Amino acid sequence: MHKNLQAFCTRTGVASSLIMFSFGALFAQTDYAAEADQAFEKMAFSSSAQEYIKAYAKVKDIEEKGRVAFMTGESFRMMLEPAAAEEWYDKAIGLRYGADDPSVYLVYGDVMHSQQSFDDAIDWYVAYKENGGDAAVADARIERADNDALELDEPSSRYMVENLLLLNSDGYDFGVGYASKKSDEVVFASSRESSTGSGEDPITGQSYMDLFRSEQDKKDRWSTPEPLNSTVNTEFNEGTVTFDKKYKSIYFTRCISDDESSYACDLYRSTSMGSKYGPSEVVELINRDENDSSQVGHPSFTVENDFLMFVSDIDGGFGGKDIWYAAYDSKEDTFGEPINLGENINTAGDEMFPNMRYDGTLFYSSTNGKMGGLDILSAAPSDGTMKFEKGETVPYPINSSADDFSIVFKDGEDAGIFTSSRVGGKGKDDLYSFTLPDMKFCFRANVYDYDTGNPLMAGVEVNGSNGDSWTFTADADGGLELCGDEIKKNATYDVGVELQGYISTGDRFATAGLSESTTFAREYFLKEVVLDQEYQMPLVLYAFNEAELLVNNEVNGTDSLEYLLDIMQRNETYVIQLESHTDSRGKDAYNKELSQRRAQTCVDYLIGAGIDRERLIAVGRGEGMLLVADAEINRMETEEEKERAHQANRRTVFRIMRFDYVPGE
Repeated sequence: MHKNLQAFCTRTGVASSLIMFSFGALFAQTDYAAEADQAFEKMAFSSSAQEYIKAYAKVKDIEEKGRVAFMTGESFRMMLEPAAAEEWYDKAIGLRYGADDPSVYLVYGDVMHSQQSFDDAIDWYVAYKENGGDAAVADARIERADNDALELDEPSSRYMVENLLLLNSDGYDFGVGYASKKSDEVVFASSRESSTGSGEDPITGQSYMDLFRSEQDKKDRWSTPEPLNSTVNTEFNEGTVTFDKKYKSIYFTRCISDDESSYACDLYRSTSMGSKYGPSEVVELINRDENDSSQVGHPSFTVENDFLMFVSDIDGGFGGKDIWYAAYDSKEDTFGEPINLGENINTAGDEMFPNMRYDGTLFYSSTNGKMGGLDILSAAPSDGTMKFEKGETVPYPINSSADDFSIVFKDGEDAGIFTSSRVGGKGKDDLYSFTLPDMKFCFRANVYDYDTGNPLMAGVEVNGSNGDSWTFTADADGGLELCGDEIKKNATYDVGVELQGYISTGDRFATAGLSESTTFAREYFLKEVVLDQEYQMPLVLYAFNEAELLVNNEVNGTDSLEYLLDIMQRNETYVIQLESHTDSRGKDAYNKELSQRRAQTCVDYLIGAGIDRERLIAVGRGEGMLLVADAEINRMETEEEKERAHQANRRTVFRIMRFDYVPGE
């Protein structure tokens, strides 16, 4: 919303950076708008909007009138009043303001984008480019609008988001912190009318921000928010909160200002005294002198309370506002020197509202996300103290095309609360709950006769790596399913399918690594057992004049033999004969010997995989049983076709010779 000191009590929107470059050209054009320009430069947007509207009625010069209309729209945009901003951008464009400053088209596009009017947003981004705007900026905005539209149609995450209507007002509600171990009590900032003091914040046009508390009953219903006592709430802005591990102390941001000037924002803390808090005191994290205007805000403890994260624009950062941290010694109640979180987290833009999830993952908001406005990013922990991987934008519906920020998690759960200015809210900024529902997994199978296609009432056994197991008999249609809550996440399941008189089969499926609900649909085709019948299997191929299994970039003969290995493991009484064949090239006696070596290669592979030697017979057939006759090969036009035919003849098949082998004897 704001890029001034109150930003640390409230929050900052990406949009404000678009107007900063042109203050010199925009301001002090006429006496009529001088007061409005001064208010805008101080980022008192509510005041500037009122003054620009007064000036607009008086200005006669068309060029200046267009500028005043544009600045009125900018004031409303910064106050999160997009409908009013649209009205004044339209006036500015009608007065040909865009001919001199194409940024009106860009911010118009941003306003439409934040309201999920993606087609309109793209039209304005195109107009920005066509009227002399930065093509790279326009193209990036267009790509973002396209991506956001797709994300809303087909969300890439399972999070469920719900507006917390009982907590929200028609103003700004944001910066929540859990105030109890059970996460059934919250404290958050709000500009609602029951805030302390009677003044109006010139930035927002609403009451100054105060901290409010609400409790959740056994039916998960939140109570009406009540302001904290006056030792915490003042006539100034109080913002984003955090609590120590034992919930004995509250840490929050306070920004002091008056009609003439603004002072640095700082962190404060207060100790719990029953349902109230004691006197608040400044948390000294940086060394200030009386002229220091550095800002400090957005406190948040790490999981073990050993570090306090915060946001500041002190020297030594990467630009804008950065996330910093200071070691906390709870015994001495002292803080160490501020340390920047580094380039994986901080950028030349603004990074704010840090929060650490129970598993050590860092969540924060940045103006350099991928979905527009402020985005919530996550960064996995890395090696080293307070080190993190590069932040990644959290997908919709946590993020939206509007501002999304200040996320907090319940202890041990993928659930919590965050703040958003998205379309459909109750106020300008609203609190939203989020949950990650359990994934649902379903195993659904059908069993058929391989040759006839008829369903089989086979026995099916499913064994999970987590110890769960089930045994079924397929129904008359050959079907069965496990579609309740039986299949668990992060597990692997082995499936065995058996029926007397058929070759047993099966496979494996796994839920580990899946991020969405999944149905594992399987069809199993059982081959009837016929003694001394040739059974085909996936090709086991050999190079010309070689007995070793062919393994290259296109073929892996060992993979093909895994099919037979699986059959042998599932059918422990089978004795099989492996038969290898050659192509017709070479002498018959040599081919007979070559094919015998090839068959033995397959037998040796299976023995090496744990199959008893007594269950395997190697037979070389030579060139006597060609799949593709020489006459047919000779009629082929290309050498490539001929070689493929010869390769098909160099094969291995198997026969079931007996099924009376007794394992272990």
